[in-house]
Amino acid sequence: MLARSRRHFQRYKEIARILAKHGWGWMISRLAFAEHLGRHADLSEREHAPAHVREMFEELGPTFIKLGQLLSTRPDIVPEAYIDEFSKLQDTAPTVPFDQIKEVIEREFAAAISDLYREFCREPIAAASLGQAHDARLLDDTRVIVKVQRPNIQEVVETDIEILLKRAQFLEHHYSRARIHGVADLVDEFAMTIREEMDYTREGRNTDRLRQNLADEPRMLVPIVFWDLTTSKVLTLQEMQGRKITDMVSEPIPGVDPKVVANRLASSFMQQVFVDGFFHADPHPGNILVTDSGDIALLDCGQVGRLDPENRAGAVRMLMAFEQQDSKVLADEILHMGIPQDEVDVRLLTRDLAKVMRAFYGMPARSVNMGRLLTRVLSVSIRHKIRLPVAFAVLGKVFTNIDGICRQLDPNFNFTEVARPYVGRAVRSELHSENTLNELYRALVSTRSFLFSLPEHMDRLMRKLVDGTLRVEFKHQNLQEMSDAFRAGSNRVSIALIVGSTIIGSSIIVAAGKGSKSLFGLPTWGILGYAVATIFGAWLVVGILRSGRHK
Repeated sequence: MLARSRRHFQRYKEIARILAKHGWGWMISRLAFAEHLGRHADLSEREHAPAHVREMFEELGPTFIKLGQLLSTRPDIVPEAYIDEFSKLQDTAPTVPFDQIKEVIEREFAAAISDLYREFCREPIAAASLGQAHDARLLDDTRVIVKVQRPNIQEVVETDIEILLKRAQFLEHHYSRARIHGVADLVDEFAMTIREEMDYTREGRNTDRLRQNLADEPRMLVPIVFWDLTTSKVLTLQEMQGRKITDMVSEPIPGVDPKVVANRLASSFMQQVFVDGFFHADPHPGNILVTDSGDIALLDCGQVGRLDPENRAGAVRMLMAFEQQDSKVLADEILHMGIPQDEVDVRLLTRDLAKVMRAFYGMPARSVNMGRLLTRVLSVSIRHKIRLPVAFAVLGKVFTNIDGICRQLDPNFNFTEVARPYVGRAVRSELHSENTLNELYRALVSTRSFLFSLPEHMDRLMRKLVDGTLRVEFKHQNLQEMSDAFRAGSNRVSIALIVGSTIIGSSIIVAAGKGSKSLFGLPTWGILGYAVATIFGAWLVVGILRSGRHK
């Protein structure tokens, strides 16, 4: 306990130092002195604060870099200017000396590194905040990539997570907007994500599952995991040869049509989302390679998204509602899948969704960005205090990235056309799946139980009615809050009357000049009355200001 408290104290000091540093810079910019800083002097006022927050996250280390990357996928709760800045967060870090990397590997396998790998490059090919990757060769000469976790990184991350959770709970307790956005749930989701990323066996299982799901698409490649050389801190993967997918624009591959590659990539992700419900959640160009033969390789499966059958069916119905231009059905789906934080005006929600859909009606199908559309729908939902599953925010980011990559390869790329057959396939699968039969069976059993128990319940109800013991309880949901508001208001009015009366009485005493004289030759009781009125008046003003601060 003492050790943890000491870690927290040291980390709080470091966070406070960095906050003060960037908070001061942001305040100077707000005072219009940014041109005297030299740092970010060329940025507008709108860009200045997000730039400082991004740099603050970079200085705070791996946990906050990962947090910023997560927030960049949540345009429903983070302003656009911050989304743009957080998207610049690069998961890079200084390299760890080879001796420390070697120590981690040998401790994990209880064997010398030379007994595990024929060759192991001392210099890393990439260094991230949680680990770094090295080229290597197995004993049978197979080329592999070995990811090794940084020493002691788990302790640092766990300390930061504990601090973030405490701050999130504090915000939700004091600010209604934080409760609407589900700040604590967001931190919980982030904690689960980063812990999964620190467990390389989970990344290995994700890689295996994605490769199995895409087994019927031979032009899509996913690395093989070498499980005998994989632990929670070391991951050994097949090396994939190829070039970054967006490099095809400037350096075409002979005999490979970029339009075909774009269609193949989008089809693969439609399969992952609408059919499998398990998808690669970080498809930036650096994680997608194209081989000389035109095959596509997906790398780094540490971040994946999951859609359970209910959410997958909901996503399909939402897309169908958009295609049919039915905002009422879309509103119903959002209410069905989301968690309302307050009373929802369904007519107003439907009207706002209709505005979003109207903005896309006049566009040709090839110009519709599915990711941007989903993001707009999420923003409308949160504005009406409805929290949709986090997977939908991740899905919006994935669609946006894939759409952007495919449009670079093919300016006339039509995401809607690629998605249509997969949406239809998902609908047919839902209608003919065992889940539908199971749900129908459960509904029939529930109906049977209700019908057989109905006479007994009616008998009990009638007996109570005849005996006069039937009691109906009525409870207004917001009545207590209204009562508290009236009570607080009446108390303040009473205090204001006391303060006013005290001031008037003191003024009369001072004007009459009666009693012993004190400060400035004024009556003691008059001065005392003014002092009491001042104290109570200040207390009343502070109470009023504090009551409006958390709205």
